Amino acid sequence: MHSHEIEQRHAKIQQFLESQGIGGLFAYSPPVEHKWSQTGHVSYLTGWANHDRIVDSAVVVPVRGQPVLLLAGMEYMLEQIAEVCPLKDVRLVRAVDPNAVASVHAKAGAKNAGAGGFAGEALSILESNGVLERGIGLVGIEAMPKPLHDELAAGFGSSLRPVEDIVARLRSVKSAAEVAAMKEAARLSDLGFNTMLRVAKAGLRGAEIVAEMERVVRREGADHAKYWMASGPAPDWNQVRLDIKPHERFLQDGDLMASCSYVVYKGYWCHGHRTGTLRRPVEELNKIYGICRSAQDRALEMIRPGVGVNEVAETIRDAVTPYGFDLLGGRIGHGMGMDYSELPVPLGRSNTNELKAGMTFVVHSVFALPGTNKMFVPLGDVCHLTPEGPELLMKFSRDPFLAGE
Repeated sequence: MHSHEIEQRHAKIQQFLESQGIGGLFAYSPPVEHKWSQTGHVSYLTGWANHDRIVDSAVVVPVRGQPVLLLAGMEYMLEQIAEVCPLKDVRLVRAVDPNAVASVHAKAGAKNAGAGGFAGEALSILESNGVLERGIGLVGIEAMPKPLHDELAAGFGSSLRPVEDIVARLRSVKSAAEVAAMKEAARLSDLGFNTMLRVAKAGLRGAEIVAEMERVVRREGADHAKYWMASGPAPDWNQVRLDIKPHERFLQDGDLMASCSYVVYKGYWCHGHRTGTLRRPVEELNKIYGICRSAQDRALEMIRPGVGVNEVAETIRDAVTPYGFDLLGGRIGHGMGMDYSELPVPLGRSNTNELKAGMTFVVHSVFALPGTNKMFVPLGDVCHLTPEGPELLMKFSRDPFLAGE
């Protein structure tokens, strides 16, 4: 990400801080390997987005002055950070986790609020910029370890202020460079699905197929690549098995196959879903897939900036209800970008917020296979919302696939 774009993000946060009368912002993220929580705030503010970020880190943005990256890590990480991060002030601090990969750890029972700890360095940054008396706002708390929060509370006391998560709000609208990274993640996701079509055959375990999908995607430069698979003898839906762990079932011709991608490229996600069969089409699957596909298409047609998230979810629910399908949990997907799930979240009936141009999200409604409690996610489309409507980032066919031909 260009340094100019990152500097613009800092400036917007400083404008927010000035409007709120706050001296600075402490934006926390856990290591990138904590995939299913908020890990993207630090990446968004520094450009340090790859899976080398294996430590607790935070960015302190003073209302005036230069932002500072704080990390509880090792000296060698500073070289890697310098390759991607335009921030001039990067500081190693004491880790609160005794198991952390870090040069220095907080002593047991110590408040760690002095110089050298997260709190102490944050206090020093605000003081050196003459804004300490205005206090500090905190974001990223939903992913923060309690010992770190305790340290900040001890150091700042009542001047530690809860604030709107301005970083999450800014992250929800993507720049052209961010969309380009997500398009590459989508291309890699498609590559995995195309590999599945090529290598799948009767007698292979699902794990063998998935391993080849992941190998090809990682070879092409993905930060992270994982696929799950569901399979079973269609249309005996009660025998369908979904495995996020290695899929040990041996596939046979005519089996239902469903697969899902978790692909990250330069910090940005793609999470797509596709469904089909092995070598032989199955009429019963095509029928229920058609119901779900039609509902998704109706939703995509109505998605525009200004449309309520709940309106989109209601459209899908209303389209499938006459056929006996339940929309499990009321969700139809989630926002996506530097995190697997970010604003707009949830993408579901409970969210009355309006969609905005520049948002990116995955639409993947969750149903149950007829007469069963088996989760059925037949189709997932990663979308970038333009002023005219959603742009689908994945190019792999949205029709039921035939693998192993």
